[in-house]
Amino acid sequence: MNEYGSYIKSEGLDQLIDFRESAKYLKGGIDTVSGKFRTPFPPEPEDLAYLHKIIRQRKCFTVLEFGIGYSTIIIADALRKNKKEWEALAHKPAIRNRFMFQVFSVDASKKWIKSVKKIIPNDFCSMVHLQYSLVEIGTFNGQLCHFYKDLPDIVPDFIYLDGPSPKDVKGNINGLSFQCDERTVMSGDLLLMEPTFLPGTFILVDGRTNNTRFLKNNFKRKYEINWDKKRDVTTIELTEDRLGKYNLLGADFLK
Repeated sequence: MNEYGSYIKSEGLDQLIDFRESAKYLKGGIDTVSGKFRTPFPPEPEDLAYLHKIIRQRKCFTVLEFGIGYSTIIIADALRKNKKEWEALAHKPAIRNRFMFQVFSVDASKKWIKSVKKIIPNDFCSMVHLQYSLVEIGTFNGQLCHFYKDLPDIVPDFIYLDGPSPKDVKGNINGLSFQCDERTVMSGDLLLMEPTFLPGTFILVDGRTNNTRFLKNNFKRKYEINWDKKRDVTTIELTEDRLGKYNLLGADFLK
């Protein structure tokens, strides 16, 4: 058993997801190349374990997820465990966060949301918020990109970028669209949100390397950015000094 297999067992993630059989329960999914509705690939144990481990290590409070799926369940489990540790603190500091231990997941497919909703464990329902939104083509500083039209009104300390599919992006600009098979996704949502990020905010991007380079070239604040080419993920951390005692993150209290 490799490192991630051991982690999955120790955290009980195999009790939440059947990594061998669970794909058959999700009836559909968007192929990121063709845009056609399909039966999804089985869950990726290493990717999901990595996601869970980062949220646990960073003791995150509030998660924003672009694109839903098995990851939504994994995020909810990590937050539930973070909440248990938080509640065990003898003296809880006063912080400014109305959405403690909640995951807000936005997706552009109503059909996919309906399918994922069926597999979320009942005891996670109060902490998981699934939201539908159109995705529209747009520009950022004159550069082609796209934006979700309706985002959760939150300030997350962890963001998981794994959506949308380019085929979900509506509209065109000067004849250019994301219906073109060769055009990569180019989310601009984080650039819109950037001024209100709290120092310490952590972003995990699954694949989407071209999009990550776009973000890196347009972000205005100070980040530590690392691309794991082998795993095909990028981590982005806002490394500025904390703002004050009411704007601290879980990692500041739970070492």
